[in-house]
Amino acid sequence: MPIHQAFLRDMQVAFNLSRTQIVTLFKDIRDKPNDYGVIDNAPPHASFPSVVERIETLLGMNSIFPNGAALTVSYQGTNFEFETPFDLVGWILSVTGHIPEDVTTANYYYPLVILYCQWCRTLCAREKKEAKMVQITWYTQGGTKRVCLGSSLDRPKGERKEIARTRRFNMLSRDRLALGYERHLPYSGDGGQPIGHCAETFPILFIKSLGEEVTLPDARGIAVKPLEALNAGMPNKFDVPDTETLRKDLLEDPCDNCEVVLLR
Repeated sequence: MPIHQAFLRDMQVAFNLSRTQIVTLFKDIRDKPNDYGVIDNAPPHASFPSVVERIETLLGMNSIFPNGAALTVSYQGTNFEFETPFDLVGWILSVTGHIPEDVTTANYYYPLVILYCQWCRTLCAREKKEAKMVQITWYTQGGTKRVCLGSSLDRPKGERKEIARTRRFNMLSRDRLALGYERHLPYSGDGGQPIGHCAETFPILFIKSLGEEVTLPDARGIAVKPLEALNAGMPNKFDVPDTETLRKDLLEDPCDNCEVVLLR
């Protein structure tokens, strides 16, 4: 199993970390960002303390959503508003670590998104509110390989989820990735979910924020269903699905919403 360059440990070891150990690791990254390869510019370094504090607060509340405002966090100099611990963990994985030159989907990207699934499950275990979909996007920026990870908005349903979804939509609209009339328009074939629900939302926003350095067509990604991918019946969870049946069970093609947004 590959060693994740950010966490300096075998991914299987990282996979088995407890809730407390994951938070302790995040605190260590916060305190020693250069040791862990956090993106070398001031905004991500400055955002780390508030991200770790918010994760701890949400875990202490046994909640997916904060009582008050979203947390403003920087990705390479552009601010975004985050709600859930899943998005905050996705941000940590997106700004931390040097990706090896010889990475492939099989030896790095897929294992990393499975690790993300597991950490999200471990952190929300008391509430069993893990996302139904997570996504990893990878791309090259100025010769440096990067990843972005995000999750869908699923539970708890209701007003608080819609507030978070609307906030995501507003960020997409700000970057001209969503149009005003689409605010409450569910595209057919997407289970009735309006734009802003999808796990691809923050990866798309991150890449869009980089302007001409990276374009969405240059990026690649995988959407994974955590409930299925982490099923006890999957003995080798880090292995890329290698049959049509497994791919159908564990992975998801871009939904109608993403197909619309990605073209912009």
